[in-house]
Amino acid sequence: MNKLIKTDTYTTLVNDIAELYNLARRTLVESYWQIGRRIVEQEQQGDGKAGYGARLLEHLSEDLQHELGRGFSIRNLRKMRRFYLNNRIRPTSAELSWSQHVELLPVTNKVERRRLERRIISGKLSPRQIRQEVHRIEKSEPGSSQDTARAILPPPGRQQPLQCYGLIAPDRIARSKGTVIVDCGFNIWREIERKDAKLHGQPSYTYPARVESVIDGDTVWVIVDCGYGTLTRQKLRLHLIDAPERRTPEGDKATRFVRRVLGKNADIVICTHHYDKYARYLVDIFYLPDSADPKAIYAQGIYLNQQLLDKGLARQWKP
Repeated sequence: MNKLIKTDTYTTLVNDIAELYNLARRTLVESYWQIGRRIVEQEQQGDGKAGYGARLLEHLSEDLQHELGRGFSIRNLRKMRRFYLNNRIRPTSAELSWSQHVELLPVTNKVERRRLERRIISGKLSPRQIRQEVHRIEKSEPGSSQDTARAILPPPGRQQPLQCYGLIAPDRIARSKGTVIVDCGFNIWREIERKDAKLHGQPSYTYPARVESVIDGDTVWVIVDCGYGTLTRQKLRLHLIDAPERRTPEGDKATRFVRRVLGKNADIVICTHHYDKYARYLVDIFYLPDSADPKAIYAQGIYLNQQLLDKGLARQWKP
């Protein structure tokens, strides 16, 4: 009987079924990655207030389960979201099943995750063995791998005066005699007396501000003092660093730290750079505990971006 079954035709059948199964498995992994990507994109278009993501997942779970059946619980949607955040480019290994990728979700360190992926494939590790490896990685000393190694940001310049603005060329907009138009930043222009513009011409892009709320470890809402009695409310992203995403243990830890050190309605100084694809200005943030003096904060304050790197709460990032 065995000799009869193990013909070339039967071997071809086995290979075809295996190929179809592997194709379906790869398609499932790709689909869940795409779902996670869409969830993150939708969250980034939200208002940034605490709980937005949770409400989004609740609504999605209810509607998708009604439309497609089981498999779209809030817990599963969180796994898909986390899967995308851990693999921004694409799932690196097409040989891993979705259940194996789920076991790897706690591993945020890219180097360790790639190494473990290779071990799973070569050693055909069981789910129990994968969990043991993940637990070992989680207990390993922070800073021992490439992802968590301490990075040094370029030293922030603190030489230029606060609120030093660029001047708008006379041919761009009409103005009154004896005045100039200054660019106060954030697309705000003000007309001032020419005699008050002695320091203007070379913008410093640096402003006093007050923290309104902390969204996560690298994003804040602030009220910026643009000068001349003008305030603007801005959602800002810390320059050159990337903190873990919200609703992850690492992300929650970074968020708690920033909320603690900035406190409620903290006075800070921001130095703005260009803005990102979500129209958030990228900034260096300086703060000085128990001080509301912008000049002292700017000259002596703690550079928050570097502090987050030093404490292992963020990684270096190039926009």
